[in-house]
Amino acid sequence: MKASFKQRRTRIGALTLALSALFGLAVIRLVMLVAIYGPRLNSLARHEHTGESELAAVRGPIVDRNGEPLALSAETRSVYARPRRVLESSTPAERTKLAAILMMLPISLESKLNKDAPFVWLERRISPDKAQAVEALGIDGIGTISEYKRFYPESNLAASVVGLAGMDGQGLSGLELQYDKLARGEAVELSFYRDALGHPIFDSPMALKAAEPGAQLELTIDSSIQSLAETELAAEVVQSGAKRGSAIVLDPFTGEVIAMANVSAGGADVHDRLHNPAVEDAFEPGSTMKGILGSIALADHAITLDRQFYCEDGHFTIDRHTIHDHSRHGWLNLGGIIEVSSNIGAAKIALTLGSDRYHEGLLAFGIGARTGIDLPGEAAGMLSKASGWKEIDLANHGFGQGVAVTPIQLAVAYAAIANGGNIIRPYVVRAAYGADGRALLTHTPQVMRRAIAPDIAHQMNLLLRNVVMSDGGTAAKARVDGFIVAGKTGTAQMVNPENGTYYQNRHVSSFVGFLPADDPRLLILVALYDVGHEHFGGLIAAPVFSEIAQGAVRDLNITAPSQPYDTASMIPMPDFGKDSAGRNSDLKSAAAEVDDYLPVLTGSKLTRATPNFAGLSLRRAMELARISRVNVDVHGGGYVVAQEPRAGAALNHSTVKLTLAPIVADREAGAASDSGVVPASYFSGGGLAGRK
Repeated sequence: MKASFKQRRTRIGALTLALSALFGLAVIRLVMLVAIYGPRLNSLARHEHTGESELAAVRGPIVDRNGEPLALSAETRSVYARPRRVLESSTPAERTKLAAILMMLPISLESKLNKDAPFVWLERRISPDKAQAVEALGIDGIGTISEYKRFYPESNLAASVVGLAGMDGQGLSGLELQYDKLARGEAVELSFYRDALGHPIFDSPMALKAAEPGAQLELTIDSSIQSLAETELAAEVVQSGAKRGSAIVLDPFTGEVIAMANVSAGGADVHDRLHNPAVEDAFEPGSTMKGILGSIALADHAITLDRQFYCEDGHFTIDRHTIHDHSRHGWLNLGGIIEVSSNIGAAKIALTLGSDRYHEGLLAFGIGARTGIDLPGEAAGMLSKASGWKEIDLANHGFGQGVAVTPIQLAVAYAAIANGGNIIRPYVVRAAYGADGRALLTHTPQVMRRAIAPDIAHQMNLLLRNVVMSDGGTAAKARVDGFIVAGKTGTAQMVNPENGTYYQNRHVSSFVGFLPADDPRLLILVALYDVGHEHFGGLIAAPVFSEIAQGAVRDLNITAPSQPYDTASMIPMPDFGKDSAGRNSDLKSAAAEVDDYLPVLTGSKLTRATPNFAGLSLRRAMELARISRVNVDVHGGGYVVAQEPRAGAALNHSTVKLTLAPIVADREAGAASDSGVVPASYFSGGGLAGRK
């Protein structure tokens, strides 16, 4: 009895120990599941009951200045597969039907499905009809998702400017790359519940989200002028045998790029969207550099307009190198050197100016530096340090050899001559707008610095007119009926990159000019690359300028000046427009009257009064500065809201400081008029109403 009790107690104790051990193991396992394996198991559980999918955003459109679309996005469907599930749930016959819908070979489909991957694309960006046919097959593991395909409704128009967007919606070049973050929008990761069979429940609260569309980019480009530039440039590339050509149409006051054309002899291809020679490639400017050289020499007082230079009858030897002119010339002043494009005369001006002063002047004009245009991959050109120049280098730089510029760089430099001496920042995107119409980005004219004084710019303006308008000029083919044109031709030998010498029969021919010369509205540059001997800029580039200019002034409704060329020696006063009664329109309570431009008597001394710039746009302010022969120091962009010294004060200072702001007048007064003047209501209490 006693032994039996002891035996039973031993068994109970053993059982208790066993149960305790099992309970301990269970606790340990529970701790491991919660603390160690818990996150992974929780994720697996969520994965079984929830799913995720990315909803792509619509890439924003790109439109020209008139709202014409240059890039759009269209919704498409893309087909994907979960290979293991497809192979387990479908028959070969069903997969053959799937291959037929996707226009694939069955063997190609099987190859994709047999990849060791949890996810594969079968076909991307197909039509909605095909996507519906795929879904109708009901094959488990096959799905479709919305994606957006980028297309360009105007084909290759402005291709190098607009650029290219890739298969996954990312920008690869041009504006598509430069403004990719704005244009791409915000994709959304959609989360949704699954039912008991694993099917998604898309009306669950987790899925009620929408992708944020990309911003619309509004360009400064005018599609009609862009098309004209590309057409005329392409025709001349074929006719002249050039390898390629570039053309730029620029507003010299605002920096707006109205057209930027690049044409290759081989025709349009995808490379045109990946590379922009007008911004990314540099060339030796040749004789177009003479207008810049003359401006620097006059501003530095190294020469005068009357100083004569002997042009050696066409042959000038320096450092055992001979500089040639196309024709024999004797004594010429600056005007004559520019008109007949004498290399020898330009070389002697450069030698008179000296390396340091010429180098500083080139830097002031932006040679050797990026312009800051809002396009990717801009090159800086080439300008070596003056300390390394030999005498022959200085002479060569005078007529544009040994220095390299990009087309946009040269256009901006000549814009300074056209606008009174200011280097402006060129831009291609005027504004970017969100899906709600709110402005996310706006660009306004921006003056970077002053290159030359207004009077120097005006003197060079007059000299450059003779290149086109006089009988002895090199660019008679650049004339535009009814307009005074100023500009300069250039023909430069191309450099052999293998040995650094110049090709004898491969040239870059160019012309850069502006019109109307007495009130510049358009600056146009044309460059043709890799043309043969005797294909001078005045013969092949100047006619392209003329054709583009004639179409542009028509499209933009630019009227010809009333005075003939031989009497147009002075830039006229701005036309501030007329009201309905024929009276002069207001400028800050009618403050900008003709009297503002006249001298005033201070004591016994006749002194000029400070002009009234209040309310003027940058263009009108620069015109007034040129008329008044004063320098202006510009800050900001838009319209003049402050000036120092004040209007009417004795003009004892050589520079008037102007502060500009992007004003939009109140609705009752209306927007700023085409005359470039802020309505008077702004200054009488209307105030800043907002920004467009």
